[in-house]
Amino acid sequence: MEERLYNFASIGGSDLSINPRLLPELTSTCPKNGDVGVRLSMDHGSEDTFDIQILQNIRSGFAVLQSDAKLMDDPTTRGIVDSYFGVLAPLTGPSFEADFVTSVVRMGKIGVKTSSNGSIRRVCNSFN
Repeated sequence: MEERLYNFASIGGSDLSINPRLLPELTSTCPKNGDVGVRLSMDHGSEDTFDIQILQNIRSGFAVLQSDAKLMDDPTTRGIVDSYFGVLAPLTGPSFEADFVTSVVRMGKIGVKTSSNGSIRRVCNSFN
């Protein structure tokens, strides 16, 4: 998070995809060289509810994670996100909640490596 806020893409400054209204909250909660153990809500507006609000936040530049913000950079993924907000989407369109559940079930079926075929990452951002 610190790189995204203070030295994005090695050009200095913050990630331009962050909504200017969110940036002060992020820099206040995550000051430069601050506590890396601080937790941020990823879903402003409905922190305790699993719903489509997180996609609305991403569309509006309120994505906390850079990987979420990147969804809007690609026309294909942007189109998928936008498909949940069409005029008829609540009645006939895709359901974010149902699609999310389906994707989690599919990911759960991906072969898990165990024993000598795999390893547990001790440091999540690097390979063992």
